[in-house]
Amino acid sequence: MRRNTLTIFLCLAAVLISAAVIGCSTQEGRLAAKVGDRKIMVEEVEGILSRAGARFATADDELSIKRELLDTLVNQNLLIIGAYEHNLEKHDEVIKAVQGEEIKFLLDVLFEKEILEKAIPTEAEIKDWYNSMDVEIKASHIVVDSESTALEVLQKLKEGVVFEELAIQFSRDPYVSRDQGDLGWFTWGKMMDNFQNVAFKMKPGEISAPVKTPMGYHIIKLVDRRKVEHRPGYSEMKDYVRQMIIERRKGELMQAYAKKLKEKYPITVEKPTCEFVLNKLEFLYPETIGGRPRWRNNIDPNQLDLDEKALVLGRYTGGQLTIGTYLDNLRRVAPDKRPDFDHYDSLQEIIFEMAFMDILAVEARELGYDESKQYKDKVRRFKELAMADVMRNDTIPAGVEVNEGEVQEYYDTHPEEFTTPLRFSLLEIQVADENQANTYAKTIRTEEEFKRAASAETQRPGKKQVGGDLGIITKEQFPELYDLAGTVLTGRIAGPVKIGGKYSVIWVKQRIEPVRQDFTTVKRSVIDKLTKQKGDALYGQWIADMKKRIPIEIYENVVSESVDKSKYTQPDSTKQTG
Repeated sequence: MRRNTLTIFLCLAAVLISAAVIGCSTQEGRLAAKVGDRKIMVEEVEGILSRAGARFATADDELSIKRELLDTLVNQNLLIIGAYEHNLEKHDEVIKAVQGEEIKFLLDVLFEKEILEKAIPTEAEIKDWYNSMDVEIKASHIVVDSESTALEVLQKLKEGVVFEELAIQFSRDPYVSRDQGDLGWFTWGKMMDNFQNVAFKMKPGEISAPVKTPMGYHIIKLVDRRKVEHRPGYSEMKDYVRQMIIERRKGELMQAYAKKLKEKYPITVEKPTCEFVLNKLEFLYPETIGGRPRWRNNIDPNQLDLDEKALVLGRYTGGQLTIGTYLDNLRRVAPDKRPDFDHYDSLQEIIFEMAFMDILAVEARELGYDESKQYKDKVRRFKELAMADVMRNDTIPAGVEVNEGEVQEYYDTHPEEFTTPLRFSLLEIQVADENQANTYAKTIRTEEEFKRAASAETQRPGKKQVGGDLGIITKEQFPELYDLAGTVLTGRIAGPVKIGGKYSVIWVKQRIEPVRQDFTTVKRSVIDKLTKQKGDALYGQWIADMKKRIPIEIYENVVSESVDKSKYTQPDSTKQTG
């Protein structure tokens, strides 16, 4: 039974990396600002922008965005200072929020220490990898499940059977029927290590012995090789190559780590619990159901009482999995992947997957990461952000009140916000020829005539089938047609009007007049809007007062110097100040 522990770990890595966005705040690097005794580093600003995928047109643009973000971080730190002054670290919401995230931060540290730090290459390794990318090869392969099958294929090749025919017959590559095993041209780094280590040493026309990778056993045929033309220089490629190596190593390290944990935390299946479930199934259901044997791999949780759900199905060092938890998790497992309750080896595999996150937490605590500075810093940072959130959204606007008169006044003085706009129900004929459009506008007299012409001639995609019916439109959807419809009465034709190189004639089926919503219908939304406005005003004043009271230093020269102007071809006016 093939399991996907590596897939679980890859998903975990994504979770942990996203957790790091809010879980870390570096205190090493270039100081961009101080808010009281609190420091904001340029690296924190750049990290946020990098994770957001920010792109800049010019150096001025990058500097402007960094200044805006830095101002936001200054305000965030003022909120944290205010939150400590209000003892919000003891607030129930803050405590609950932190407790809900502690495991994530613990696993984050585990991932950083056991995987990420070990995946980072040296400068020499990056250069070696880059130098290996000066050649690209064209290859084909046949991949099979076992070494014996691979040797069988290799023997047939030696006997003169055509490679492509054997690929179609034997290969489990999902694209083999389309490309007969052809992998096309590729450079170093595009294939798995074992595969590329063999392939790049081969000569054109050569066929390899079986090569083992996580996919199976490969027979490789090298078709051709050539020098890579127009390869970017090392300085341009360095970051790309570095990240490529990290990603490859992360996958290898995670696979090895998952295997290590499986050996360190073997699952013991509680056979009495399995026998109990099988007996319960036998008691509840007949031997055959709908002509098929009674299932032996699942049971309706509603058929178990609380004590039965608490029965332990699997144990491992530091934890256990109950039958109730197992059944809850089993819902996310495909029916054909659910092992019978007397298939103990398969049960061990699936229980390990279900308990994987808990096993990681046990391992992290055993390694002492719950006492590490990294973990404590992540928890502290998250707690402070939770405190800032409570300060911003609860404490500062706590005294905000909106009375009935204010709500009524806002409703009376902002009628446009509560009035549906004028709309039209239209038919359209869109054609490329202006003369043809004019002919329709002059000759069509009825809606039925218009529909017939639209069904035959309109060029707007998808509208022939519905006789040119555009439905009910707003000005935002079709501004030109909307304005044109406003010039004629209902049941009349109008146009043509030129839109994007084509000509449109319309039939106005219906004019839907603006309608103002009733006060009672929108009252709640008005209260929410006014409450937010007052809260925002109080927040703005609070920030202004804090900036007068708390010393703030912005190191503008450091922020400006963090912009690499050489990346931008266009000249700009970025100045270094400070």
